[in-house]
Amino acid sequence: GSATLTDKRIDPRVNSVATASTVTPSIALYDQYDFTALASSLSVLAPVGSPVNGDKLIFRILDDGTPRALTWNSIYREISTLLPAATVANKVIYVGCIYNGNSSYWDVIAVAIQT
Repeated sequence: GSATLTDKRIDPRVNSVATASTVTPSIALYDQYDFTALASSLSVLAPVGSPVNGDKLIFRILDDGTPRALTWNSIYREISTLLPAATVANKVIYVGCIYNGNSSYWDVIAVAIQT
């Protein structure tokens, strides 16, 4: 059979933690990774799982009031925007990625920093 999604909602799967020093995103488990009070530098490693072309992955990062260094695995490919190398004290950062199945990269299509 088939099902329709008319007037239905698909909630994103969000992993929210206060802080971490590394994150290995699992595309099978979460669509968004939130850091609410980052208290150390953060290394974003390559995602695990079997992404399909067009999968989305979002990072929302807020430090604990002190700027923190951010490093990104090379699987995150900058597309007309630069990956942030550090947080900005007390400012939310969003990083939006889409999986490019043709080249096996997570294309970073958006970076937004709270003003």
